[in-house]
Amino acid sequence: MTDDPLADLLPAIQRLLPGSERVAEDAPDTAFGGPGAYLLLLHLADPVRFARHGRAASLAGWFVYAGSARGGGGVRARLGRHFRRSKPVHWHVDELTVAADRMAALVLPHGSECDIVDRLLRSGRFEPAFPRFGSSDCRRCPAHLLKPMAGPDARQAGA
Repeated sequence: MTDDPLADLLPAIQRLLPGSERVAEDAPDTAFGGPGAYLLLLHLADPVRFARHGRAASLAGWFVYAGSARGGGGVRARLGRHFRRSKPVHWHVDELTVAADRMAALVLPHGSECDIVDRLLRSGRFEPAFPRFGSSDCRRCPAHLLKPMAGPDARQAGA
């Protein structure tokens, strides 16, 4: 374990998502350019107030967001947008990405965002961060925004 939560969290999640490829925030152009799924790791140093569907939360700390890109530009284009700090806020996750002080991503070429969520939840190391966040059109997942469970080994997500 290091003093850098991201350095601990990324490899642990990669063990849960075999075949995933890391993409650094400063290198979205290295991401897979075809269709697939991705996991965005975000750190919110300052709380972000969020309210949807009659519920409110103040989100701070580490989060993972599962998404997919099937259209033009594929995963590379989607991550390029997520990593861009100045952008119009169109989606719920945009509110978090513009506020995040650190981000990284894991890409699963031809993968499914729902499969990512399922694997992370089944590991017992993650829980939904906010009900239906990013999954309002998904009937399978409770949310596509997850947070590591609290506890002494939370940073070792898949260990």
